[in-house]
Amino acid sequence: MYERVVNDQSLKWVSEAWVKDVEDAAGADFGSDLITFVEIPFDFAVSHRPGTRFGPAAILEALNGFSLYCTDKRADLSSLRFRRGAPVPVSNDIHQTYSRIEEAVTALPPATMPVFLGGDHSVTDPILRGLLKRSGGQRFGLIVFDAHFDSRPPVKGQEHSGHWMYTVQDVYSHANSVQLGVNAPIYSREYMERAEQAGVMVRTPYEIRRDGWHHTLEEAIAHASRDTDGVYVSVDIDCLDRAFAQGTSVPNGCGLMAYEVADAVYEIARKTKTIGLDIVEVSPPLDDASNTAEVAAHFVMNYLAGLTERRRH
Repeated sequence: MYERVVNDQSLKWVSEAWVKDVEDAAGADFGSDLITFVEIPFDFAVSHRPGTRFGPAAILEALNGFSLYCTDKRADLSSLRFRRGAPVPVSNDIHQTYSRIEEAVTALPPATMPVFLGGDHSVTDPILRGLLKRSGGQRFGLIVFDAHFDSRPPVKGQEHSGHWMYTVQDVYSHANSVQLGVNAPIYSREYMERAEQAGVMVRTPYEIRRDGWHHTLEEAIAHASRDTDGVYVSVDIDCLDRAFAQGTSVPNGCGLMAYEVADAVYEIARKTKTIGLDIVEVSPPLDDASNTAEVAAHFVMNYLAGLTERRRH
């Protein structure tokens, strides 16, 4: 647990904003101000170096060291309350674990905003399946921050986290999907063409720098939210340049800057209706001084700041 740097009565802390459960909130109805964190400590499908099973706990520890004021965005989060859902039970049977994730997502209370903490990126497939069931058939868009396409056709018995954009297509159309930050040097032209033919808007770090974040986000939000009931955001921490995210399975050279992703997550949550967020691939055993987990916690704060500002206006 983080040590308190100051003892100031004006400060309110994330660690003080937790409710044990919806029923334990003294009868209060937090409605859309209740944020449920769902931990998915699963890395049996990690594509390279394991350790992301420890990511959720590390991100929450870092988050508990933050106050409820997002200084960078001048956003007061003190109206929010946080619920720590039971961690999804995982096993070395990946398909059984995926079923459990889908069931846990489907069973979430309807009024709460979910934040999912992984875990490797394969967990986003069952999360999306659960959200589709939970929403009662609503249509939603998807904005993904990732260095990888994650669209390789799976080989039975060799499944890993690089398949989820491919496997989820049996229940989800990518007509409203966006991938930002793809630049890993392990693909052929076919992957880019296949993604764009499926309807995915792909922007590489070079294209984002060339066109600017403001223009890119306007395009991304328009693409993901067109004729949809909301947008889901997925952040793979390896979208970042490895200078900011050593603690991940596949560190990425020449990736995005940490502040760029923090600002983008904030703007997405502020400008459009979102239905949830996941942050995946944080691996504490590979993390130097918990830097990667702390960056992930900043992404959570920026998402919550965007939600708060959207509701305020």
